[in-house]
Amino acid sequence: MEVEIAFILSLTFGFVIGIVITNRKLGCATLLLVPIAVIAHIGVWQHQNPQLISSTSGLDFFFGPIWPSVGAVCGFAVGLILKILDEEN
Repeated sequence: MEVEIAFILSLTFGFVIGIVITNRKLGCATLLLVPIAVIAHIGVWQHQNPQLISSTSGLDFFFGPIWPSVGAVCGFAVGLILKILDEEN
């Protein structure tokens, strides 16, 4: 999966979580699903494509979740801000 697609999907996920879940701590804990899902995706992809594994493929498990996690946190923040602004009106 491309980094841009993962970023957009996790941004959307974070946005939905920010709007739907009312408890902020539970929302932040739910965002931990993003890096777990990315690590699982990398593991499945490497298992299905052993011929494409190189000496640096292990770094995917470390660097792969970074941008999707940033996207999820940003989406969560935007969703939370929009929810707070909506409640004030």
